[in-house]
Amino acid sequence: MIDINKVAVVSVRQTLEPAFPDSPIKPSTFPIGRDGEGKYVLYQNGDVTDAVIDTHQSQANRVEPSFDNTGLIPDHTVKSGEDTLAFTELGHRVADAAVRFSDKAEVINTALTAFAKGNTVPLAKLAPTTLLFGAWDSRAEGKGTKVVRQFNSEIRAQNVVEVPTAGQFVSSIPRPADLTNKQLSPEGMLDCPYSGLGGVIVKGDIVRTATLNVRGIRKMTPQTQEYILGLGLYALTYPVDLDLRADTNLVITKSEVSVLNEDGTRETISLTFADAKAFAQQAAAKFGVGETLKFVYDEGKALAKLGKQAEASIKKAEKKDGKAKAAKTAE
Repeated sequence: MIDINKVAVVSVRQTLEPAFPDSPIKPSTFPIGRDGEGKYVLYQNGDVTDAVIDTHQSQANRVEPSFDNTGLIPDHTVKSGEDTLAFTELGHRVADAAVRFSDKAEVINTALTAFAKGNTVPLAKLAPTTLLFGAWDSRAEGKGTKVVRQFNSEIRAQNVVEVPTAGQFVSSIPRPADLTNKQLSPEGMLDCPYSGLGGVIVKGDIVRTATLNVRGIRKMTPQTQEYILGLGLYALTYPVDLDLRADTNLVITKSEVSVLNEDGTRETISLTFADAKAFAQQAAAKFGVGETLKFVYDEGKALAKLGKQAEASIKKAEKKDGKAKAAKTAE
């Protein structure tokens, strides 16, 4: 399907438009700046302003759960208290606290240690989507193991105009006497004007790009390459839900799959989701999907480590304070 030794990158480019043309759409918001107020990610692109509509993290969160119950990956679960989560719901994947402090933490450590030494087989057996979407065990002692993502996708809009919004809430009942605004507000009994973000009107194109780094897959242990390639092509062509959030419901008007070859040539190819899924199933059967595990989060392990960190911080502060006092005495 894809010559892993010839191709450098496989990409999908989709042109999108709002379900209701010319209506404002809502980009992702982030607490930017010291005040923590939610804002859009807008930036100048030449003479126009572009916007990030959906980040690569958000896109990964939309695509990764699609692997559940497909037989392509082990369907791990993680139990925390009364809640049970699918492994694909974990924000940091194998580096997530829910599994790092679980009853099977050693299984995670073994796979990450092998990965750090160049062997991707244990991680492909344990958590293959981590090899696609990435993870960083940044809380580990030392530098921690970093798994670079090979799949990347995001949605951007070109030439946007930001739309403000404003309104006035009027309570449906008379204001109770002798109560302060602070007391009334939580109960929805305070007349209140509001203003904020009203989305953006897009004058240019809305484009979703998704890329699969075949070069990165080629660096993996040979035994895992075809399997991860299959999962990557599945993710690349998966019909992701484009009802992103309130007032941001998009439809695809054009879609194109292309490859960048190692010799620098580019070509458009025909690759459907059905084709990619069939290839992924064959590759998974050949590789052998890992055993499904049930992880149980152990709060005691987390508290023990947090306690050690707190103790180390106190000792470090005391040592620093002692040096400062000694220096002052020497003066």
